[in-house]
Amino acid sequence: ERVKITDKRKSGGWSDEEIAVLAIKELKKSVSVLVIVNTKKVTREIYERCRQLANNEVEVYHMSTNMCPSHRMDVLENKVNKCLGSKKPMICVSTQLIEAGIDIDFGCVIRSLAGLDSIAQAAGRCNRHGLRPINESRVYIINSANENLNMLKDIRIGQEKAERVLDEFKKNPGLFDGNILGPKTLEKYFQYYFYQRASEMKYPV
Repeated sequence: ERVKITDKRKSGGWSDEEIAVLAIKELKKSVSVLVIVNTKKVTREIYERCRQLANNEVEVYHMSTNMCPSHRMDVLENKVNKCLGSKKPMICVSTQLIEAGIDIDFGCVIRSLAGLDSIAQAAGRCNRHGLRPINESRVYIINSANENLNMLKDIRIGQEKAERVLDEFKKNPGLFDGNILGPKTLEKYFQYYFYQRASEMKYPV
């Protein structure tokens, strides 16, 4: 365990403005904040709002699959990593492309609700090297009010199953050893996820 995970979902979801305000607020404690959401449109909206709120006093970067790979690597290596290395205040707003295969270490991660496997990947971008105290390494799970997942079936189903497990965890954390991303929680998530999709996995070879 390297991070403290907090379920901050709320009725009606978080607006883009509210997510940006949370990122700016956390920046004062954590120096670096990574915001990961599920759609390119919402990523762009939150990025623009963070830039407005930061008022040129903080570096704010944007990453999505709308950018070509070389552009993404340039932003990651020459801007994001430099800020992280120098401990310069910085916010990065990204789609889930930043979750896998990238060695970065943020002080705080805000993750829009998705499958628990994706949330676990996002949590791995916070206090990655275990150099900060757990209580100072915050990961927030929020539910975006503006994401449209109609065309993103895998993310939508993962989100639904994660929400079910998180609701069960909230009612009785003891059933899951009090660990929101522990083995028992993830086992329950995958039971729900694969049970619904069992028919999709039966195919002739």
